[in-house]
Parts: sequence; structure tokens; C-alpha cells
Amino acid sequence: MGFMNYIYKIFGFEGDDVKVAKKDSTKATYNLKLSQKLPDEIDGVSVFYPETFEDVKDKIELLKKNTPFFIDFRGCSSTEKNKILDYFHGVIDVLGATEEIVDKNLHIYLPKNMELEREN
Repeated sequence: MGFMNYIYKIFGFEGDDVKVAKKDSTKATYNLKLSQKLPDEIDGVSVFYPETFEDVKDKIELLKKNTPFFIDFRGCSSTEKNKILDYFHGVIDVLGATEEIVDKNLHIYLPKNMELEREN
């Protein structure tokens, strides 16, 4: 009689020896490439990687100072991305700035009188 069976008898559970079987745990696997560091700049232009709206709301100051910048949306949810885009669409209208979509999640914001030169 094992210790647990003794405990069961104290609490009124009579019966055969009880054995606790430990299940094999399943391990989740993933491929995280830590060696791939995200760039701070692309061609001398700063890149920001927001997770929330709060991370980029102060970036309008860069547009006011005629400084272009990228926003990479890979790190934020679609809700936060939409919130940021709505905000910046209003900002660029007021400041006369422009937005260019470089890639699905990469946008560049250009101050007034600045254009993006694309290579063919």
C-alpha cells in the first residue's frame, strides 16, 4: 500500500492501488532567427518598429523638421496598424506631407516638397 492509498483511505476512498501516470508532454517548435537584426536605417532614413500607437505618435515632429522616416508595421496588430495609419493620414493632410507604401508592412513618410526616387 502506497502513501497516496493511505491518504485516500483517511478521506474515505477505498479501493485498489491508485497509480498516477505522467503523460508525455508535447513540445511546440518554432523557428526564431535571432541573428536577423532589423535595420535602424534604410539608405540613411530612420526605421521605426511600433507595437502600439503610443510608440509613434511623436514622430510627427520629424515631419515638421523635414526629416523622412519609415514605419515597419510587422510588430503591431492590425488594430494598432489601422489606428496609426488613420492618425498619420490626418497628419500628412495637415502638414502637406506624403506617404508611400514601399512594401505591405513598410511605409515611408516624406515631408512637404520631398519625393521618393524609385529605381527601375
